[in-house]
Amino acid sequence: MSAPVLVSAAAGYALWADTWDATPSPVVALEQRLLLPWIGTLTAGRALDVGCGTGRWTARVGALGFDVSPRMLAVAASKPGLRGRLAVADAAALPVAARSADLLLCSLTLGHVPNRAAALREFTRVLRPGGSLLLTDFHPAAVARGWRRTFRHEDRVYELEHYPYTLAQIAEAAPALTLLRSEPGTIAEPERRLFLAAGRPELFAEASATPAVLLSHWTRA
Repeated sequence: MSAPVLVSAAAGYALWADTWDATPSPVVALEQRLLLPWIGTLTAGRALDVGCGTGRWTARVGALGFDVSPRMLAVAASKPGLRGRLAVADAAALPVAARSADLLLCSLTLGHVPNRAAALREFTRVLRPGGSLLLTDFHPAAVARGWRRTFRHEDRVYELEHYPYTLAQIAEAAPALTLLRSEPGTIAEPERRLFLAAGRPELFAEASATPAVLLSHWTRA
């Protein structure tokens, strides 16, 4: 089997957009299972969903959605309540006024951004003092074990560029942000069905031995 073709997030999601919602992912399922209770504790005024993709979280949190992929946004715009709430934008250049957002959600996205520091400066800029930043991404331990973000399009396998980070690196790059809580997430019984459906039950034990996602909640000073 040939090696996956390495592509940028923008190029990769342009190819993946039409099938992303229908592609089962244990990592996405795990992230959603863990993040839902966190979101339920927050009272969001103006919310932003940066890297919103096909709008998985955008409508749920009543957010404005931003993404670098026009194709992903086109899929999102076909869903109820999202048309007119979406815009193409880079994480480091959001079309939003300073100190105007109460909540910024960046779900499984920051690791795709080559200039992480620039994106974090932008997140800090648009959040009001006391506002919340929710970050989720691949856990650094999973990346260290060789986990990659891959997908199949037609007869090729593609790998999305990924730039792993730690909580310490976030704190260093964004000194105005204070970490309130963090949680590593490991694939568990609720995700087993996805391995069974994919015909790869033998991978479940291996996957459940490594933290797969890292969730963190920050507040802006």
